[in-house]
Amino acid sequence: MRNILFLLIVTVGLGGCATQIMSEKDCLAGDWYGAGFDDGVAGLLDAALDERAAQCAQFGATIDRQAYAGGRDAALARLCTDEGGYGYGRDGAVYLGVCSREGEPAFLDGYLSGRRIYGLALERDRAQSAYDEATGRVNYQHGAIEQARYVLADTEATAKEIEDANGALDYALRAHRRATHDAEDALYALGRADEALDQAIASSAEWRRGRAFADARQALAGAHEFARRETAIDHCTDEMRSFRPSCWLRAGAPLRDRDTDALCVIGPGEARFTQRQRQASGWAHDYAFYPGEEGSGRISRRSVEGFRVLFGGDETGAYLGVACAATP
Repeated sequence: MRNILFLLIVTVGLGGCATQIMSEKDCLAGDWYGAGFDDGVAGLLDAALDERAAQCAQFGATIDRQAYAGGRDAALARLCTDEGGYGYGRDGAVYLGVCSREGEPAFLDGYLSGRRIYGLALERDRAQSAYDEATGRVNYQHGAIEQARYVLADTEATAKEIEDANGALDYALRAHRRATHDAEDALYALGRADEALDQAIASSAEWRRGRAFADARQALAGAHEFARRETAIDHCTDEMRSFRPSCWLRAGAPLRDRDTDALCVIGPGEARFTQRQRQASGWAHDYAFYPGEEGSGRISRRSVEGFRVLFGGDETGAYLGVACAATP
């Protein structure tokens, strides 16, 4: 099963970064419902329509926002389910918060499970590649050994050819031993990766009942609710294995303390989730902020400020706002 799964998994780029390039024919055909459906299936942000509109403007074609929205909504109705989330995560796509508050919980349940298996399948892929490369080196050195021995067995070989063949044989034998050792290590690593992938598939239901799943789910749900409530946030993403959210601030957009109105951070930049803490009034999600450069979008390698995103009541409590105090 794992080999079939591995072959089916295809790496997909960040869904919100760019839509498909529309040709003049596509623009003039005006299938905006279909375009919206495609973008919804891909989990693209609303900005995808603006990108399509810009592409079609050069051909004098206008957009149909209502038809596009209808197609996108139809696609999101399929995507924002447990099954849709699992397939989306298993294919390596990155969720950008496009589901509604009502559809997101079921989506995240499937998405986290699918992304976990996708990540382990990638590790299995890397282990397979390392093993293939190691066995390739073994085979190469085996051929070098055979070639050197062929020369040494040739009764018409010159003294120089024999000398060179002896040197080549000595080098190839040593290289063959190293390559064989590397191949054995790579085979062991491949076996471990196979086992980890098999166990992840078999234990998906159990993993969903564990603490790691609950923590990741709350961190992601909180990040996307934060993005929905704060216009300064363009979108949030998450890391492959840790599921730690990262949220992107728009250029010139401020985040202010809910109590004092003090400026916490201003975009552009990336806010990276660091931890979730229980408080008397609810939960605090801490973020470190990495400022970005205007224009280039280049993100600093060092965080300069931090802030907290506050939620009330239980773990699914209402969004309360931002506090400037946080762990940088």
